[in-house]
Amino acid sequence: MSGPSDQEKYSIDEMMERLKKRSADSHQDDGELVTRADGTMALKVRKRKRRSHQPHKEHRKKMRRARMIQVTGAMLLLLMAGFAAGSAIIYANSQPFREKVSAMVAKSTGAEVTLQQFRVTPTRANAGNLTLTWPDDHVIQELSVRGVSASIAPSSFLGKTLSGDEVAGSDGMLRLDFPTPRVSRATERGAAPLPIQFRHYSLPKLAVILGNAEQPAALLRETELSFEPSNANKRPQLLLNRGTLIARPWPAILMDRAHIEIREGLIDIVGMRLLHPEDSRGQIDLSGTVDPRAADRPSSLDLRMESFLLTGILGLELGTLISGRIDTVSTPSSNHLTLTPGSAADARLALTFAKSIAEPIELRNFNFLADLARLFEDNWFERPSFEMDATGVIRRSGSEVILENLDFEHKGRMALRGSFRADASGRLSGQLKLGISEAMLLATQNSRLITMFQKSDDAFRWLDLKIGGSAKSPSDDFSKLYEATPSAPDSTPGRGVPTFDELIDPE
Repeated sequence: MSGPSDQEKYSIDEMMERLKKRSADSHQDDGELVTRADGTMALKVRKRKRRSHQPHKEHRKKMRRARMIQVTGAMLLLLMAGFAAGSAIIYANSQPFREKVSAMVAKSTGAEVTLQQFRVTPTRANAGNLTLTWPDDHVIQELSVRGVSASIAPSSFLGKTLSGDEVAGSDGMLRLDFPTPRVSRATERGAAPLPIQFRHYSLPKLAVILGNAEQPAALLRETELSFEPSNANKRPQLLLNRGTLIARPWPAILMDRAHIEIREGLIDIVGMRLLHPEDSRGQIDLSGTVDPRAADRPSSLDLRMESFLLTGILGLELGTLISGRIDTVSTPSSNHLTLTPGSAADARLALTFAKSIAEPIELRNFNFLADLARLFEDNWFERPSFEMDATGVIRRSGSEVILENLDFEHKGRMALRGSFRADASGRLSGQLKLGISEAMLLATQNSRLITMFQKSDDAFRWLDLKIGGSAKSPSDDFSKLYEATPSAPDSTPGRGVPTFDELIDPE
């Protein structure tokens, strides 16, 4: 006979405590308390059916799997891109790529290319020196640039073009020449895209040489260059900023700025502003078109001058005789600079001028001025200043300077009219009409001086003078004429023709 069951070993209190405990936990197991046939109690738990389809868990698994695929793909792409970039950089710094770039530059410019210290990074191409040399029948002969740096597009490594935003250099030299009349090869280029395609080129310091590098016909020093192959007008555009322009025998002059466009082989100077080397108040503005394909054909540029110092046109030597600030006066067939591309020395200038407002024109160092100051006992005549009226025409060709149609007047004192010139050797020649106020002449009581100035009009008496000597040492015939003039026969010099009262009463 079997022993009593395990449940009979517990007391009634213990069993109740266990049932209470199970009842407290019944909400977790979702069970039900039942009484067995033998009187014992038990917790009946419902069996839960396990679901075979759980959408949210499957979605999480799919998302996790997709992320793994994406990460793996991205890593593969990065590895491939890194490998491709590394291979491209290695290729770009190789001799074949360097030769390819040189060929692209040669095809775009028509020049022979020398590329030194060429190296490439993922974003830039650099060269220690780039030299382009053109055949003799080109206007552009040579371009040399140091410290070249270009921002390049990634497609340039494997494509057929080298492109990007900007090519810059540290400094450079551009040499031009016009050896013979011809048609430039630049007009023969087709419309096919060029293998070099950058939006902008710049150089902070450039020297432009015209002619032989040892003895240039013209030289523009230390100018800043900015070039766009296609501007808003779909034309190549060249901007120059600052620089010193030297074209002997013309006086050196500063270039403030220049805007130049290329149109079907022609050079359009949209605007060029020139300044005096020692003065920034005045300016010369030039505009017009130059045809570089016809080296022996003159091209005319319109010229406008405002408050410009005369020494910048006449030169320092003539500037010791006549000085001041002038403005151009609008006149037909005047105010232009004529250039012959093949010879900078043949440039010709013609301008009609008037003294600037509130800026007088002065004469000095002529011998007749010193004589007048002594005879009139007035130092004003040593450096007469024409503050109201002073006009004339200046013509210059090389070293020869002509001042003509001069008309200077200081009311109540002195006037000057006529022309004179300084030839290439600096010799002076010309004729001037010197006018002295009639009131001043009569006030001197100098009969010889009164007799010299015979012709009278516009309240002035006039004397014809011959100008000679040189700009450094001018001469005239005033003293000779004065010595050759006899004194008036009247015993009272300067009184002129005796009055009726003096005739009838000499006392």
